[in-house]
Amino acid sequence: MSLASETMNNKTRVELLQPGLVLLRVGVLILIMLLGDRLGATYSLQLRTGNLLVYAEAPVSDKLKESLAKLDERVDKMQMDLGLYTENQAALYLVKDHNSYQRLSLGKAKIVEFSEAFYSGKEGRIYIRPPLEIKESFTNTVMHEYIHWYLEEFFRDAPLWFHEGMATQYSGQMGFERYLYFLQQSFLGESSDLFRMSYRYPEKQEDWQIFYLSSSMAVRFMSEKKEQEWRRFWSIASDTKHRGEKALFRECFSMAYRNNAYDFHRQFAAYIKKLRYQYLFWGLNSLLAVSLPVVVIIGFHRRRKRMAAMPEYPEPVDEEEDTGDRGD
Repeated sequence: MSLASETMNNKTRVELLQPGLVLLRVGVLILIMLLGDRLGATYSLQLRTGNLLVYAEAPVSDKLKESLAKLDERVDKMQMDLGLYTENQAALYLVKDHNSYQRLSLGKAKIVEFSEAFYSGKEGRIYIRPPLEIKESFTNTVMHEYIHWYLEEFFRDAPLWFHEGMATQYSGQMGFERYLYFLQQSFLGESSDLFRMSYRYPEKQEDWQIFYLSSSMAVRFMSEKKEQEWRRFWSIASDTKHRGEKALFRECFSMAYRNNAYDFHRQFAAYIKKLRYQYLFWGLNSLLAVSLPVVVIIGFHRRRKRMAAMPEYPEPVDEEEDTGDRGD
């Protein structure tokens, strides 16, 4: 059989398989919808807080209530800091077990499958694994997903890096160790191109962490290095909300920062480059601080060895004080 004939036959097989693939995809989507409806039917409202509507199959434990009360305080503080308030409450679903969470992640981005919680924009719901499966802080995890919901209350089409940067920064997940890790990786040339990652996650799982950290540092750059612009940005979003509308992110950003997204990311890249040298400076100073006691100890032992190796001389005798038995 010729190469052309082989190619035509393969093309025909693909065309015949396409209806089957379409039906399979439709079936998967219907299954997901049915699972979602079933979840909504079995889970009921168990707790209402100032900022959350908590749905579960069983009553919420006292310990979990305490955690959610602390979360409410953090949410209130964040809204006060940003000057952007909402009277609405986010729907939080406490998923009962591991298998239920895995079924919920079907058809969603790959990163959802490995996450401890996720926010579904289509449903306006936050789903979280059972507390025993969560490796990090429960309140930090819920806070992270709440911020995704919160941003969608006010913005249309906010980029992914801004979502994840805000969520990571304000949930307290950007600790000092992760900050040092980010500086280390950026010094080695590892950082995400956030301009290209505006609406999709990195394909490789090993790149996810640096994407989250880069996004968090971009938000930190927006707020700390350009503080006046940061305040203006949230003020514009608040004014838009008072008019009963959602703000368009790029318009708020351009008005507040008097810059476009591409130029902003160029400035951020230059800022990260400076941080690389800062990491090198910190690294050298840390190395010096660690090695200094070792140098002192080594010097002390060498001095003792030199002293021990020196010959012992008799002590000098003062002739004037030598008054032995001698006659005049």
